[in-house]
Amino acid sequence: MSQSTQPIAKMAIPALIVVALLFGLFFFSLQEDKPLVPSMRENKPLPPFSSKQLFGQEVISSEELKGDYYLLNFWGSWCPTCYVEHPYLMTLKDQGVRIIGVNYRDTEDKAKSFLERMGDPYEYSFFDPKGKIAIEMGITAAPETFLISPDGKVLFHRIGEMNSQVFEAAFLPLMKSQ
Repeated sequence: MSQSTQPIAKMAIPALIVVALLFGLFFFSLQEDKPLVPSMRENKPLPPFSSKQLFGQEVISSEELKGDYYLLNFWGSWCPTCYVEHPYLMTLKDQGVRIIGVNYRDTEDKAKSFLERMGDPYEYSFFDPKGKIAIEMGITAAPETFLISPDGKVLFHRIGEMNSQVFEAAFLPLMKSQ
């Protein structure tokens, strides 16, 4: 090597090592299961809320939901992953799992159209167009699903798609153990 290229080579090698380490760290972080990050709400009472139902004018309170385990699912018609998880929510409904929906930051027409087209797995469908309920729950995006105990305590929180693997590994054992 000529003397003029040696300083460049000495600087380029450490820079390439740093870039390679950053890429490795980035790709390693993609492999973590971020949906299993604990929620600030776990093991605490569900915050009280009430809202108009998506279908009808009836206002329901979260206090009225107590008595059985249920999934509290935040969703939106604008959410691609909500379309992916929806058939599994319909399966859970058919298996007798109680599911309460909170339509998050959506329009009433689009939300209703989504459920009319895809099926409605929800016992109740809260309408949260401004995200007030979602803020109380610490929602960052849709879909997010919480397991609520019969006495109204948040037992588990899942960020992302609900599917059979997640339900059977994380939600079902909690429902059986309590």
